[in-house]
Amino acid sequence: MDVFKKGRLRKAEIYRWLCALRSRSYVPESGYAVAAVFRVKSAGADDCYFAGVNVENVDHRLSTHGEEGAISAIVTALGKNAKIAEGWVMGAPRHVRAGDNGIEADHFASCCGKCRQQIAGMSSPRAKIHYMSLNGAVETTTVGKFLPEPFVFDAFISGLAGSLVKDKGISLAAGRKKLLRKGPCTDKQISGWLKSLESVDYATHISQSVVLKLDNGHYVAGTRVEDVAFIDISSAQAAVAVAAAAFGAFKIEGAWVYTRGRDKKNLPAQATGLLPLSALQVLSEFAKNKKTPIRFLRDKGTPVKKTLAAAVAVAPVKSQKK
Repeated sequence: MDVFKKGRLRKAEIYRWLCALRSRSYVPESGYAVAAVFRVKSAGADDCYFAGVNVENVDHRLSTHGEEGAISAIVTALGKNAKIAEGWVMGAPRHVRAGDNGIEADHFASCCGKCRQQIAGMSSPRAKIHYMSLNGAVETTTVGKFLPEPFVFDAFISGLAGSLVKDKGISLAAGRKKLLRKGPCTDKQISGWLKSLESVDYATHISQSVVLKLDNGHYVAGTRVEDVAFIDISSAQAAVAVAAAAFGAFKIEGAWVYTRGRDKKNLPAQATGLLPLSALQVLSEFAKNKKTPIRFLRDKGTPVKKTLAAAVAVAPVKSQKK
């Protein structure tokens, strides 16, 4: 299923997309399936649309919401300067279908506070957000209404407000290639792919991206999305969210990780950027087994190879810097 589309989409097209996406949600605990589509106003000729679904984790704090999944796809494909111009959200218990009678099919699922914060960080107060029911009704609000007086990076980093992603008219094929590829892929190809991605890294100035090899022969990418309120989307969450929206069920057969710093936080060429425990927990939810390989890439030197189980032992913590 497409997680990225270009051109002006009609309301009916977005509605059908949202209905189809909900079947991809991974919701073993809540059973509540959410889908989101965001339109990005770009510098190119056509607007871009990105989709996401919710992906639950046994550690509830590490679950990724549908809106976060779409945000993950946006940043992975277009970089940290992308801005949301409009959004659509649909949510209901998974067993409910379009055309059903009853309140659940007519209900509007609004964005939670966490997602409102993250959307506000990537949009203007005037951006419209539409809540769509399974039966096609629409209720519209704006980011400024659902989160007045937001605390976002724009507030203290000059030059962010009002900027547009300068995609130079990114093609549909190029956008999809940033998000997912059909294998096989070599280590060299994956390294180049990872190094072409950028995170939203305004807080730490450290970018981290992940490529996952799936059991269906595809590879998917994700990059970290930092939030001023420290409710970040990790690179692992982003990649898993893209995979879920694209394929629904899948298993992870391998992972590649690349980390780089900028400004005064440039990492040494031989440094290895490791995954935090939270990211490893997310990967564990979908990994084939504990021996699933993870390769940590470096700018110089051979990659550091670990199994998923072994990577837990070297997860970074702040106390290591003392």
